[in-house]
Formats: sequence, C-alpha cells, structure tokens
Amino acid sequence: MLELKDICVNYSYKKVLKGINVTFNHGRIYSLLGENGAGKSTLAHVICGDIKASSGQILKNGKELVFDSPKSAIQEGIVCVHQRPLLSPSISIKDNLKIGIPKSQFPLMENLLSFWLPDHNLKTLVKELSQEECFYVSLTGALMKNPSLLILDEPPAIPLEKLRKLTGSGLSIIMITHDLKEALSKSDQIILLQEGVIVENDDSKNFTEESIRSKLYGISKEVKLPESIILQNISEDSIKRQDDKIEVIPSDKTFTASNPELSILQLLTAFNPKGKQKDLEKKAKEILKKAGVNIKISEKVRALSGGMLQKLILERAIDKKPEKLYLFKPTQGLDVEATERLYKRLDGLTKEGTQVIISGKREEKK
Repeated sequence: MLELKDICVNYSYKKVLKGINVTFNHGRIYSLLGENGAGKSTLAHVICGDIKASSGQILKNGKELVFDSPKSAIQEGIVCVHQRPLLSPSISIKDNLKIGIPKSQFPLMENLLSFWLPDHNLKTLVKELSQEECFYVSLTGALMKNPSLLILDEPPAIPLEKLRKLTGSGLSIIMITHDLKEALSKSDQIILLQEGVIVENDDSKNFTEESIRSKLYGISKEVKLPESIILQNISEDSIKRQDDKIEVIPSDKTFTASNPELSILQLLTAFNPKGKQKDLEKKAKEILKKAGVNIKISEKVRALSGGMLQKLILERAIDKKPEKLYLFKPTQGLDVEATERLYKRLDGLTKEGTQVIISGKREEKK
C-alpha cells in the first residue's frame, strides 16, 4: 500500500499540487483524470522520484519514503512508463532494455517483449518502431524491474486482460489518461484532479462519462471537428514542403517537433536560431502568451505537460503564417476542454485564410 499525505509542489510561478492525500492499494487499477495542467504528470513525477515534493509524505506500508532520484523509487518497487519514453533510436530493443536493468533480469526480456510486442524481436531497431510500440518497449523495461506499483502516463489502449494479468500478481497500476472510456472500462477506481487538488476519488462504477466531464470541465457535450477543417487519409512522409507555405505538426511532438533537453526559448525560436538574443526572447514570450502557457523561457521542454507542448508547437507553426497547416494526431493526450479550444483555434485560422488539414476520417470527437 502506498499512501500520499499532504503532497505539495510549488514553483516560483505556480503551485502545481496543493495538498494531495490519496492511497493506492495492492492489485487495483487507478485512473487519474484531469484537464491539461491539473498536475497529473507532476504527481506521477513525485511518486516515481523524478521531482521532490515541496512538502508532504510518501508512505509505503506505513514506512516513510524519501526519494532523491528515480533509482531510489525503483528500489522501493515504484516504476513509471512516461508519456514520452526516452529510448535510443539508433540501437536495438535489446540494447535499450539492458540499460539500467540488472543482469539477473535479462532472461525475462524475450518473454515480456513477445507478450507486449509479438510482431517484433529483440534485434529490431527502435527507430523502426511507432510511438505506441516505443511505449511497449519502455513498459517491458519497467516490468523487468519487478515493480509493485506501475505508473502509466498516457498509455495506448492496453487490452484489459493484459492489465488484469499484471494486477493478478498484486501489482498496482496508476493510469494517467484523458480517455474517459478507457478509464471507465479498465479502472477499479477513478481520481479526478483539478488545479492541483483531488476533487473526487471513488469506485469507477460510480462515474459516467457525462459526470466526469461535468465535474472536471463543467460541460457534458461532445466536441465535434469544425467543418472548415479538412480531414484526409495522408501520411507524414507524403507531404512535400514548399518554403514557408506549408507547416507540418508531426505525430511525434517530443523528438521530431521538439526535444526534452531544449530550453523553451530554443523550442520557440528554432526557425530563427541566428536572430539577436533580445529579439528571440521577445518572440518566445509572444508565443507563450498566445498559447496561454505559463513557464519561463529558460526552463527545459521536459518540464512541459503533453498538452502544453502541443500548444507551443502549434503556436510556433502558426507564427510562420503558413498557407497550409498539416496536423497529425493533434488531440492525442488532450482533454475535452483542451480539444475544444484547439478546434476553435484551428477554425479561426481557416477564417484567416490558412488551409488546415488533419490526417484521419471525420467522426464525432468527445
């Protein structure tokens, strides 16, 4: 059993977590839901030792734990599979999985990989994998560390029977997700987080999609894609860029459109790296304001939530005033309210003369 008591995380510009009290019991699946910026990923980072809480306690079976790194959390059986796994693309799955894993666990590698990625073998290079497949490689590595608590940050749609196989051995799972259907169908318990505070914590059977939307976002409607936006079945490789007339926002926001080790300034001024420092800083701050993201330009991209990163990449592209804007998986990791804001922003862009194209088929969006 893992218990969090009065966990707070304060930054100079914002209080992200404001007194979190919650208990995670053995063999249960928990879904952590909240709008972008609610503090979900920050809470995960605290539990797995990536971030030190400003105050509060973490207790395991009544014993207080103090983490100074993810390694110390792993030693206590707490492992996180992050939304944007850090894998080396130029080497094989096997070589990636060996990093940070005791040799005694190597025999588990092949069976675990075949369970999660049956269509690939250990010799496959990571650069040949999709983003979803990279998540499963990272999950395989996490399970090789023999966790008692596993945190899945924005996981793909993992089959319930596979999750239950994990919890059947006593493993606890925390899923950070925006997918309400996934949370309701696969969780034992749902925790709603809003502006750094838990506003609801109950059995999943006591929730519906409508009740979650109402409590978190104050809305119960489903969000539809505006008719002004074009949907096409196109691949990212098929688009031919023509000077500054075409901008593409790829599905991989982490390493194709960005990099976790860049500063916010570098991210937002990547198209004009030779500009004067004063001008670059002014431009970066303008984009931050338009995106509505509150962070210092000196901080690293890795400090951003997935939704915040999406906003900044979009505004960076819009700032170039393209004639055509292509987007791939633009709502991945976005909650209902953020999706609605995105669609309004893109609809407004079409009214200004930009052609907006999203890869996919037209359907109703929650």
